[in-house]
Amino acid sequence: MKRQIRTVFIALMAFMLIAAVTIKLFDYKADRQASLLSLREVIPPSGTALFMVDSSPYARYLRSSVGIAYDGQDWNLQGIAEVQERLDRNREENGVFSPNAACLSRSYRDYNRDILNKVPVLNDPKCLELPSNTSDRVKDLSRRITEAMPTPFEKVKAIETFLQVRYEYRMDYTSPPSGWEPNDWFLFESKQGICGNFNSAFVILARASGIPARMATGYYLSPGNEGSQPVYPSQAHAWAEVGFSELGWLAFEAVPP
Repeated sequence: MKRQIRTVFIALMAFMLIAAVTIKLFDYKADRQASLLSLREVIPPSGTALFMVDSSPYARYLRSSVGIAYDGQDWNLQGIAEVQERLDRNREENGVFSPNAACLSRSYRDYNRDILNKVPVLNDPKCLELPSNTSDRVKDLSRRITEAMPTPFEKVKAIETFLQVRYEYRMDYTSPPSGWEPNDWFLFESKQGICGNFNSAFVILARASGIPARMATGYYLSPGNEGSQPVYPSQAHAWAEVGFSELGWLAFEAVPP
């Protein structure tokens, strides 16, 4: 009996370790219009499909919330009511979700680099704010990455490449000690994390270089054949977005390919 209990316990711990890839969202309101993206905790994923979505030959980001305010520990997410209501309705009716352009986060890769280098960034002071506990070494790192780059796009592209090359994606990453600003811990101490860690660091580094950036959360929709496909909790994702005049908020992906 003791051996069986020990086996179950080990299996449970292994499952919890693997589950680190899942983003933890703390719902504060019953209507799910506000929640937090934690950079310190995760929850186990489920193998049950969340909803069905129309297939597409292209990978897509389905944006269900955005994070503008960061308090130095967690991102405050604001849900996009239209997307959440449509997802809820499709779940209740066992229907297939058909995301339109307003529901999807468009990647900067959809545009020519020359065009991106000519377009200024949006004037959005709230997406430039840094918490008071942002360390000097984070600000200095941002300066060192971007100071030689001639345009806002080249600056954020340099940040994206820096994170993809220098840091490791690990599901069993070490969370920061209590009171330690998570982005500083990720950038200088652990150098390991999941999507939320990589892309939160991207946003903070971009803001420290004077470029408006925000977090976005939702689901990564894999390319598929014709028809529909299920979306699972493991497809929950957090990515970064940068605001460009005339083009809007474009998705950047700091996670290594």
